[in-house]
Amino acid sequence: MPMIQLSPSDQDMDSYHKDYLDQVHQRITDAKVTQLAMAAPLESTNSGFKEPGEETLKALDWKPPNQKAALVSALLSVGALRPAFAILTKYPWFVDAHVELADLVLRILRHSITPLYDSTFVLKERNPSFTQPRVRYGSTGVLVTPARKSQLTLVAPTPPSTATTEFVFFFPDWSERVPLSTTFEDLADVIEPLMNFVGLHISRDPLFVSKVTRLGRSQLMSTVNP
Repeated sequence: MPMIQLSPSDQDMDSYHKDYLDQVHQRITDAKVTQLAMAAPLESTNSGFKEPGEETLKALDWKPPNQKAALVSALLSVGALRPAFAILTKYPWFVDAHVELADLVLRILRHSITPLYDSTFVLKERNPSFTQPRVRYGSTGVLVTPARKSQLTLVAPTPPSTATTEFVFFFPDWSERVPLSTTFEDLADVIEPLMNFVGLHISRDPLFVSKVTRLGRSQLMSTVNP
């Protein structure tokens, strides 16, 4: 059986990386030009300044989609961490060029840190009003709120639930191969190595940032005041 070759090849990957860097530099240039356009006009009327968009940008040659990045997304979605992180280790810029990969890694981190966080802090019962639709009133009184219907989805992380639909990822066993953190040592052995793949994109999940910060403070306090 012939081996399937994903595009782009390893030889062409540098070209995709260069295209991504060019797009980043272009966005930085556009941001600077926009700030200059918002500034007060100069005294000279013949400054030669052009509004953004007047110059036609050079169109990039069409290239097939990055199937390797799509493969990483699929592997992370179903919990196949070893092959996914093996590819990300070789191409760490994938997370910057395809931020949906950062969301998937953060999904894994949230699940991994849950046992340690739940055992460290006494959690109050969550207010059901945040997860249930509001009570509505009609001419006959209180209206019965219909139960949400579960709907399978291929998208991970799953989209937010609506008033009538609760999205469920089609592969519920994705979390079985995610290493769980149960001690503070696991923060350095499990959480920190995975966070290296996310980098600054950790800001996409403020709740996870809050949990890591609280756990770090708790560990520091237990070390200082044993």
